[in-house]
Formats: sequence, C-alpha cells, structure tokens
Amino acid sequence: MILVDTNIFIDHLRNFAPAVRFVESLAGKDVLFSAITESELLAGKENNDSGKREKLLHFLHRWTKVPVDNPLVVIAGDVSRQYGLEIPDAIIAATAIMNKAVLVTKNVKDFQKVGRLRVRSPY
Repeated sequence: MILVDTNIFIDHLRNFAPAVRFVESLAGKDVLFSAITESELLAGKENNDSGKREKLLHFLHRWTKVPVDNPLVVIAGDVSRQYGLEIPDAIIAATAIMNKAVLVTKNVKDFQKVGRLRVRSPY
C-alpha cells in the first residue's frame, strides 16, 4: 500500500510528465492520500474556478482518503516534536505510519528521518 504526498499530485496537475506517468501507474493499486493533502490542494488559487475545483475533487475520488482523527493527530504531534516536521507533513507521515503504507514523495530528505516511516521517491 502507498500513500501519495501532496507534491506528487501538484506535479501531476501541472502536467509534469514524470508525475503523469507515475499517477497512471497507480491504476489498480491500493492508494491512499491524507485529508490534509486534499486541503492543501484545495487551498490553491486555481480552485476559485468552480470547474477546476470540481475536476480536482473528481481526480482525488479514485483513491482512498484517510481522515484526520484523534489517534492520527496524537501520532502526528509526536512525529512533529521528535523530528521537527511541520504539522501538515507530520500528519501525512502519521497517516502512512498508521496505515503501514510507503509514503511516496519528492521530499524524501525531510521524511526519511522519521524512524518508523518507509519513504520513496516516485521519479
């Protein structure tokens, strides 16, 4: 199982060819993303256009969104404190840890210091 970080989706939405190929390779796989990723993506100004916002939500709908709940935020707080990650990244790391998923991100350097987290770069 893999958890896709926000930066991969951003690259895909910007039509960055390696990201497009990677996202296409996810077909039929167990793929997760954090609710915080959805929030980060929706915060983009391009979502002022309701059509683009709807397209984004439809795009994300093909994978499993993991909600941010109390057990997850407890782990995220510990991860943030112990490894110096910002809260959004700590939530994403905690989501991968709780779901025993590999975090796929371009930001391997910051995440690899989290002991229980498996991380890899997609391209």
